[in-house]
Amino acid sequence: MPNPLLTYYTGVIRRAGRTSSAAALVCVLGFSPAAPAQDLAFPGGIIWQLRIDPPPAQLPAFDDHTAYFALPDRTVRAIDHATGATRWTAAEPSTVRPASSGRYLAGADGASAWAIDAASGRSLWRRGLGSAAIASPAVTTAGAVFLTDAGDLVLAAWADGRDVWRARMPGRVSAPLEAGADLLWVGLDQGQVLAIRLTDGTQAWTRTLGASVLGLTVIGDRVLAGATDNFLYALSTRDGGVAWRWRTGGDVVGHAVADARRVYFTSLDAMVRAVDRRHGDLRWQRPLTTRPVGDPVLAGTQVIVAGVSPELRAFRASDGGLAATAPVPGRPLHGPFLAPESASAPARLIVLIAGGHFMAFGQTVEPMLVPLDMTSWKTLPPERPPVTVGTDDRSRDTRQAR
Repeated sequence: MPNPLLTYYTGVIRRAGRTSSAAALVCVLGFSPAAPAQDLAFPGGIIWQLRIDPPPAQLPAFDDHTAYFALPDRTVRAIDHATGATRWTAAEPSTVRPASSGRYLAGADGASAWAIDAASGRSLWRRGLGSAAIASPAVTTAGAVFLTDAGDLVLAAWADGRDVWRARMPGRVSAPLEAGADLLWVGLDQGQVLAIRLTDGTQAWTRTLGASVLGLTVIGDRVLAGATDNFLYALSTRDGGVAWRWRTGGDVVGHAVADARRVYFTSLDAMVRAVDRRHGDLRWQRPLTTRPVGDPVLAGTQVIVAGVSPELRAFRASDGGLAATAPVPGRPLHGPFLAPESASAPARLIVLIAGGHFMAFGQTVEPMLVPLDMTSWKTLPPERPPVTVGTDDRSRDTRQAR
């Protein structure tokens, strides 16, 4: 039965120009990155849109194929973000934002953690954490890492939910957990960045910054840390040494994104910036119309940013020039998610709007454009206007035409 909440955009839009793909971000987990830097037809058109009513209780989780919503009716709904159709609904409430590894979905209902098979919605396990989970779990190849209000980090195995390890943090965790191939990075409000070994939960190194840590991003051999002293720090993943730092006019929150040459990030002074990936030198900075929301997205040669105003804005990665804008029917609740292109669907930008409006932007169906110099045709004789004549004249015209 068709989804009664699903509506499709049926208009024809101007084809968005294709750009060469930028270097993909380094994959730091054991599975494909959720949002590779690739071409996107932006603003394109609305591929699909639907209303989630009542609105989700938490921000959605994403992977390459699906968006997952924890709903107020204490269920989780999985939506295919290529079509907007519901894949499954599971009876698992979550008081934190769920997280997906692509194969598994993890969440927590207070002090009870759970895992679901992402393909089918089948419940895998449910177990107690000892105290309530207070943040979205970090997904790793071994399991999901939960942060509790007692200050514990707990790595629960995907297979059965058992404790792989449990570690007590030395202070209040102030940034979302960030997982890599073999390390977990944790930011504290006293300014420390901790590198935790995923094998046993012990500390590999600690680095103290100038202020409370707000966001962490692992890109290649660097951990990018935003802090309340308005700096973005680039730390070595090997030992935490500071490779460079750049000061802004506001707190650096959320994740950064990067291509082979530059790092792109937003800050609460309503700016988007690009700095040299190796040295941290400023390459460009551009003002936003409003305070940014969530993380920027790198799509080919564009950096796309959401703000509290009802629009998405795309900047050229090369020089920061405004490339395009796309209006949305309300305030975006998170940074847009870039779903990768597949054999059956183009790349698309997905965003949840206040009020439960969920939509996907990208290339819509339109007639193929063929360059004139590739078109084959034959020369036709010039048209003659019809002439009203008598019978003898018509016979003469017919003989001449033959």
